[in-house]
Amino acid sequence: MVTAAMIAQHFEAIIKDHPKMKLSEIQRRCATKMHDYANEIGPKTPESSIKMVVQGVTADSLPHFKRYYVCFDALRRGWKVGCRLLIGLDGCFLKGPLKSEFLATVGKDANNQMFPIAWVVVEVECTDSWTWLLSLLSTNLGLEDSYGYTIISDQQKFSKYANLSLDLEIAISDILPRVEHRNCVKHVFANWLGRKLGKSYECDF
Repeated sequence: MVTAAMIAQHFEAIIKDHPKMKLSEIQRRCATKMHDYANEIGPKTPESSIKMVVQGVTADSLPHFKRYYVCFDALRRGWKVGCRLLIGLDGCFLKGPLKSEFLATVGKDANNQMFPIAWVVVEVECTDSWTWLLSLLSTNLGLEDSYGYTIISDQQKFSKYANLSLDLEIAISDILPRVEHRNCVKHVFANWLGRKLGKSYECDF
């Protein structure tokens, strides 16, 4: 995660050579660095999908990071030829000053092991961010018809921002209307254990 200390260390030599450099120039140079990763990967793996979304606070302000999507071509092709028609979705909070969230999509290979497909960094987990991820994923994997595929997710909870379960369901029904959506059994059973109902339902699993 980029911090003020990391930025200071990176620009230390430049500022010494240009002591009158303005803050706006440092911000401009930082903004250009956001695209370096995508520009580095593009020529080497041209079939990979790297998407970045930036936004400006005002019309005159420099762009601020909003979202980042990565789907490597090797993972895309590997999922299509060697994995089940199953996609797992999950997310977690990123620790640090930016307070972003990391959303990941994984599959199941022939050895019943998890197979990474794509991942994104978004500002918050909501209907719009899930829709953005699923729209890009659908294009990359060729899921436009969506029939015969299954999406599995944990049992989403409420947050202070929104009903996360409803956000994901809306995104799935909008982008992949014919896909089957199921909850992860492990998470469902874990929730039952927390309510001291585990033993009564254990045989069903």
